[in-house]
Amino acid sequence: MAKKYQTSLGEQNIFQRSAFLQHEEVKRRITVLPELEALIPPLNDDEKAQLEANIIKEGCREALLIWPTTEMIAIPGSLSQTPVYILVDGHNRYRICRHNNLDFPVHFVRYESLDEVRAFMIDNQLGRRNLSPEQTSYLRGIKYLNVRQAKGKYERIDHKDQNDPYDLSEVSSHKDQNDPYGQSVQKRSTAEQLAAEFNVGQATIKRDAEYAQGLDMLTPLLKSAVLSGKSKVSKQIIQQLAKSSGLTEKLDSVEAINSFLNISPVTESANVPSVPKTRSDAHIMKDFTRLLKEVKSSSGREALCKKMIELVTQLTDAER
Repeated sequence: MAKKYQTSLGEQNIFQRSAFLQHEEVKRRITVLPELEALIPPLNDDEKAQLEANIIKEGCREALLIWPTTEMIAIPGSLSQTPVYILVDGHNRYRICRHNNLDFPVHFVRYESLDEVRAFMIDNQLGRRNLSPEQTSYLRGIKYLNVRQAKGKYERIDHKDQNDPYDLSEVSSHKDQNDPYGQSVQKRSTAEQLAAEFNVGQATIKRDAEYAQGLDMLTPLLKSAVLSGKSKVSKQIIQQLAKSSGLTEKLDSVEAINSFLNISPVTESANVPSVPKTRSDAHIMKDFTRLLKEVKSSSGREALCKKMIELVTQLTDAER
């Protein structure tokens, strides 16, 4: 058990013995931070049911990871030194065990800040194999935003005053004879770093960031429904949210999203005209082009796509 976590956390991060309270007392005082739980892509109904069935049958075999710290460190704005025990990994197992009154093992993990915990959780989730494309996009986007924010803090702290001398240790004094221009190695942007890490384009990483920002404009319940696939909202619509301004409270429904973005919902019967069965190729292509433009900006893509398929079928039938 511990070996699995030592691989991802590093052996030094696990308390094999703790100077904090005994485990049983800690289990009664576990704190779930909503902002950390939001980093965990939700299970669908089948996955949740299977996990619960396994735990009821075999017990909770994987230990929950607990971060023992203080409120001042873990909760933004708090000045209290009261000890808290933050759940880092095992949220689904924790709720299932609590609901069924089952015991569970715990491991303590050492971190210096909430940012470190958040970074571990994102990387840990990205290592899962059963993520949907939307969940992967969200986590990459969150990682981009977090890394960029952390880099910005570092650069502000490390910024040299204009009267400070240069740190000569940062400059190579010897240039290779084949390097006539003496160019130093350029730092890569956050988008470049993550694009290389995940083997995608920089534009994809930046779109992921927009997707993550847009999802964070939704209530936790709706955000979870979108990421689990229960609420069908396209990535383009969520990204459009991220580019919008004037939102005063989080959106709690697909209808609220459409209303905020002034999107008219498309229905099969009312808003999508039926396609005549016999038409010229020119008319068919004209309608296809119109529908293609609409599908790029509409949330009701299913009905539009059905009509486009109908048009393509007419074109191929005409050629036979």
